[in-house]
Amino acid sequence: MRGPEQLRSSMRAFLSVKTAAFHRISPVEASLKRNSCKRAKAWRKRRLWFVVLPLVLAWQVIFAGGYPAAAANTSPVVLRLASGEWPPYTGKDLPHQGCDSQVVAEAFALEGIRVEYTFLPWARAFLLSKNGVMDGTVEWAGNDDQRASHFISKDYISAQQWVFFHRANRSFSWKILDDLSGLTIGLTIGYIYSDIFIEMQRRNPRMFAEAASDLLNFRKLLNGRIDLLPLERAVGQYLIRTELNENEQAQLTADSRPLADFHPRVLLSRAVAGNEERMHAFDRGLQRLKKSGRYQEIMAGCTPAAWSKP
Repeated sequence: MRGPEQLRSSMRAFLSVKTAAFHRISPVEASLKRNSCKRAKAWRKRRLWFVVLPLVLAWQVIFAGGYPAAAANTSPVVLRLASGEWPPYTGKDLPHQGCDSQVVAEAFALEGIRVEYTFLPWARAFLLSKNGVMDGTVEWAGNDDQRASHFISKDYISAQQWVFFHRANRSFSWKILDDLSGLTIGLTIGYIYSDIFIEMQRRNPRMFAEAASDLLNFRKLLNGRIDLLPLERAVGQYLIRTELNENEQAQLTADSRPLADFHPRVLLSRAVAGNEERMHAFDRGLQRLKKSGRYQEIMAGCTPAAWSKP
């Protein structure tokens, strides 16, 4: 009969054999273990590339002067500008869409910015620009109300002058607008007139008559339904030259006394990111255009000698 020490010795030997059996690795398990090691090594290599590749790209940017050719973007910036019809300065069907439109487009082009125009009613053109639907709009005075929602160009696009158009056989003289009492003045719906006109219209509404377009007002002037039509000189002359027959043209003239000077500017919406720098670019481009003499060449298209009847 075995004593206690012999029993404990036999038990330790048994456990030693069972433990060794539990730690044996089968051929299948050994294969799986080898494959796992290979996958781990491959993953470590891929992780190394994840670190190295960004460093290589960064080196190309810093030392090669830019991104790889495949990532380069050389497309010019396209600026969407809204405008109304104001021939010969702006117009959808005019050569180069008008001389003012051409000046703006070429000034931006000198700074690498391409312009696309959309022609709309004036009020809608301004609203879409204000809300950032369009990038900007052209042919505006650049007053404080407009400055609140737009960046405004430093220099004007063109020098314009408002005058009274009237029938050639009807003379009149005036120094202040109150001298025109008793005459009927035609206004065009949608235009923003000076505060003086607005105040006169409030005090004496019968002194004014509105029409949907400048051309309709010219026909009312020919028919004697109005006596005076305030309009920019070149705009009025253009409409008379291109829309009326020779007999009608001979019946109309413009007063030599200027009513007001107008210097339209470019407005870029404050709601569009990057527009402040684009406005600086336009200011630079316009100065370059004027210094080169190209500006004067373009504006020659806004003189009567350049117009012909369609």
